[in-house]
Amino acid sequence: MIHGTTQIYGVIGDPISHSLSPSLQNPAFAALGMDAVYVTFRVSPSSLGDALRGLLALNVQGINVTVPHKSDVFQYIDEVTDTARKIGAVNTLRNDSGHWIGENTDAIGFIRSLTPLGLNLSGSSVGMLGAGGAARGVAVGLLEAGVSRLLICNRNHDRAVALVKSLQASFCQQSISAVSLEELEKEGLNLLVNTTTVGSDGYSSPAKLNRFDNLSAVADIIYRPSRTPLLLEAEKLGLPNLNGGGMLLYQGTAAFSFWTGLEAPESVMRKALDEHLSKI
Repeated sequence: MIHGTTQIYGVIGDPISHSLSPSLQNPAFAALGMDAVYVTFRVSPSSLGDALRGLLALNVQGINVTVPHKSDVFQYIDEVTDTARKIGAVNTLRNDSGHWIGENTDAIGFIRSLTPLGLNLSGSSVGMLGAGGAARGVAVGLLEAGVSRLLICNRNHDRAVALVKSLQASFCQQSISAVSLEELEKEGLNLLVNTTTVGSDGYSSPAKLNRFDNLSAVADIIYRPSRTPLLLEAEKLGLPNLNGGGMLLYQGTAAFSFWTGLEAPESVMRKALDEHLSKI
């Protein structure tokens, strides 16, 4: 039951019924004894401005932003963090005394998820498959973590070139380049990251890992299925690897802390997410 003092949080998108965020955030509020609830709001692109003004008027404390609004939301908010500006997209908003402050937790979520691999990203060489919306957040996270070389490969090479140019504006001291898959295979990579949806069908793969020279680890931001063909090949080759479940979790913990100023109950959120994913 929602009381007059209940703090309201939520997520906006279109479609929105698929969102896993309620199953992640509501257990977190409950674990800390907070009188708060997290709900979904289906918002069409044509209603985005009205919706954001309405949510402020209703004193909604914070929201996540998902497709198709992550870029369009910029024109309706008052302030954005440096990371969100570099990424060019916002996925989290906080109500600050009647004003929206925008953040993007993709970068920190991805970097935190890499901890089990035990990598030292500073000064490393990383290859990235894909140049879409997810790739931007991953790329900014890697570059902020001190990666010295980032090589981006995309089926549409021009799109990779455009991403490289936009990243170079913020990270001029690091080497960022657009390469073909054949070129990427010849590089000694500390990490290969798949940011595309290739593999989400459980059959296809964006690359053949046995063609890579001196590859050290693999990350795939897909979390369903939990073992994509790319990760199954990594296992066969004895390469440390992980899927996108950790990124999903840490995006959520970062959003929780951004809204509340509190440390997120990570173990509770991990358990809730694992339970939800196991039912899908």
